[in-house]
Formats: sequence, C-alpha cells, structure tokens
Amino acid sequence: MVWSIFQYENSFITTTREEINGVPCLKFRPKGYKGLLPTVIYYHGWHSSKDFKRFQALVIASHGYQVIVPDALYHGDRDPIDHDDPQNLDRYLWEIIFQSVKESKRFIELIVNNHEADPTRIGIIGNSMGAISAGGVFINNPDLKCLVGLNGTFAWQEAIKRNDLPTTSQDNKELIEYYDPMNNGDKIKERAILMLHGDDDTSLPIDNQRLFFKKMLPLYIKNPNKFEFIEVPKLNHYTTTGMLEKAIIWFKEHL
Repeated sequence: MVWSIFQYENSFITTTREEINGVPCLKFRPKGYKGLLPTVIYYHGWHSSKDFKRFQALVIASHGYQVIVPDALYHGDRDPIDHDDPQNLDRYLWEIIFQSVKESKRFIELIVNNHEADPTRIGIIGNSMGAISAGGVFINNPDLKCLVGLNGTFAWQEAIKRNDLPTTSQDNKELIEYYDPMNNGDKIKERAILMLHGDDDTSLPIDNQRLFFKKMLPLYIKNPNKFEFIEVPKLNHYTTTGMLEKAIIWFKEHL
C-alpha cells in the first residue's frame, strides 16, 4: 500500500490544525457555518495519522458534520516511532489505545466548550487500531451517541487469546478487562453501534467481531436498528468507498 496525503482544499469545508487537550488534530467544518454542529471524532489506525485521514474526513464533513481527527500517541506529530517494526506493535499498541481512552473525557469536554460541538450529538469512528480505541472511548463516555468500527475488534480479550492482538503487562491486562467492550454490555445496551469488516481480513480477523455481535445482539431486541454488523466479502484490511458510505448513513440516522 502506498501511503499518501490528500493535499487539496475543499471549497465547502474549512480545515484547521488544532491542539486539543495537548493532542494535535485536524478539524473539518462546513465553511461559513456558525453555531453548534453534530461532531464526529475519527480515530486512525496503526502507521496512520490525522493527515492520512484527511480525504475521508472531508467526505464526512461535507454531509454537515464537524469532524475532528486526533493524532494517536506515537503517530503524526506525537513522537512517531518506526511503525514497520513488528516489535513496536507488540510494545506500544495497548499503551496507545489506553492513552486515547484516558484523554477522551477532557478531549470531548474541550471540543464542546471551545469548538462548537453539539454535546448531544457526538459520535466516534475508528479504523483498525483506531476502532479498538474508539470502542474503549465509547465505554468511557456514556453520552456519546453512536460508534462506527471499521476493521477493528470490540472483543479485546478474545482477540488476545487468539493471538490476533498482542499480550501485554499485568497493569494493562486489568485495563483491558475493564474497558473491553464485550465485558460492558450494561454500558453498551441500546446505544447505536455499526461494525464494518472485510471477511478476508488477515490483520484483524473478522471472527472476533462476529463473536462480539453475537453476544451483544440480545441487548438490542427492542431496537434492532441500532446494532448492525456488515461483512464485506473478499476484502482484506482496507476501507472501501461503500464502507464510508454506510458510516455516513449511520451518522445520518443516529447522530
């Protein structure tokens, strides 16, 4: 895969570089709009950064949303490491995820206070590592309206057991157990969650997400339209235009 950054400005979207809670971010906002906006926080994956999500964020923002893309720890402008070194994935993945979870409450408070985010209409989306992070952020912030996970997993401990995610220190094991979305049905119940995943994903196999969906499905008997799992056939660890379209539809319906 060739990593590239979309360089062009959008005539209808204002893009600014911000620092929110000490985190470098890109903020996308419909041009000329004043007042509160429904807001989407986009968590990127391993090896990525806020800048690599620029095009997708512009597409989402063009449908009437403020979109904020933070750099994860050790990515972008936050002391980046060598992401091609597989030992670094094992060493840093959970630290990065839990940093995103830890800083999320203050981050969300500041986008409401200083960036005109409608506090009643904030949703999150994440891809790969960012989807794992977004799952933890969703558990940690019960007022978030909806969650979209692209090629991630919300069954953390099961993914570790299957060697699909790295093992970690004892301290992180306790945090994993605490924030693992699959252990938090009481905090998830009837909140809108969409999962999209390629069924040939070799980086984060789809079976973990299937397990999460099966376990949580009984919580949505009264509101089945709030819980959806879409398997994309013959797709590896990529985000397609169709997946992005489904995510935007989800925000239109639930945010």
